[in-house]
Amino acid sequence: MDIPFTEINRLMQEQLKDKVFPEDRTGSFSATIKSVNLAASGDRLLISVGVRANETKTWFDFGADATIYVWGRPMLDTARRTLRLKDLTLDVESESAFGVLGVAARATLPYVEAALEEKAVIDLAPLAQDARRNIETAVADFRKNNEGIRIDAQVWDLRLIGLEFDATILRVIGEAKGTARASVTKLN
Repeated sequence: MDIPFTEINRLMQEQLKDKVFPEDRTGSFSATIKSVNLAASGDRLLISVGVRANETKTWFDFGADATIYVWGRPMLDTARRTLRLKDLTLDVESESAFGVLGVAARATLPYVEAALEEKAVIDLAPLAQDARRNIETAVADFRKNNEGIRIDAQVWDLRLIGLEFDATILRVIGEAKGTARASVTKLN
């Protein structure tokens, strides 16, 4: 089951765009996520997060836009059929991203990192259901298109068991359980 990174980015945008951290807005600075973009990089993903940091305690309302980079590993939760980002670490270049706001704005970075770990979750259950339907359709098509062979097959479970990715695709590996019987009814 292949998921293009463009689709993963769209799902992440839906979940995280315009979220403000800290959520209770009690800090002297807040960060609003403006964009999220994932890209493969070796055995990890590089997450680019566009952020608007604002000073909130004075009437000056100083703010700055920055892009921070977070490294993470995609992890498959097989029981919940979800994809999460784990082992998140802030990229060194992100430490200087807030420039004029300085040290105080960097206080928002742990909130952004925590938000990614907590909220950047993709539900893979619909993908697994689609894959199961596709397997059943393929078996039905084979049954229709082959004279002399009768196939009786049923898929009763599809488990997600692993992840792989390259520059453009995240591949979710599944394992189907079921039964299959074939009978040859005609020889040519």
